[in-house]
Amino acid sequence: MIEPVASEVRQYVLFSLCEEEYGLPISAVRSVIRYEDPTPVPRAPEGVEGVFNLRGQILPLVDLGRQLRGRPLEPTTHSRIIVADGGVGGVGLAVDRVHEVARIPVDDVKPAPAAAVTSVMSDAFEGVATYNDRLIILLDAEKALPRPVLPSAGTVQEGGLDA
Repeated sequence: MIEPVASEVRQYVLFSLCEEEYGLPISAVRSVIRYEDPTPVPRAPEGVEGVFNLRGQILPLVDLGRQLRGRPLEPTTHSRIIVADGGVGGVGLAVDRVHEVARIPVDDVKPAPAAAVTSVMSDAFEGVATYNDRLIILLDAEKALPRPVLPSAGTVQEGGLDA
């Protein structure tokens, strides 16, 4: 008799944005902390709401609701910052609420319907899965995490910075 092969299982941090539930691979997540208002930074790259201090390290904060859904976060006592590894190092992702860590079999992940996501965002999604009777949108950490483009510093000339 042939024994069934066990399906690979991945872990995701599940969180809410704009009343939808998302999952981010736990391998990309450093920590989850309470939301704190960021310190605004003049001329910050698009998508960066400001910076915050995490144990002496200054990190950019991205409002993931604004980034993915076009609606800014309205902070509550349940709001959190997911500290993750992005293309520019550590980045804070502001979300409405973090729920739990879920174990989801790879076989249960289905491609996101093409009509449901824009072509620009389709690469950011790993797929969708059902977990405890809830539909979860799974993000591809390498493609979904913000990679802000930092403006060049310019050159210093007599009279100040050349912009």
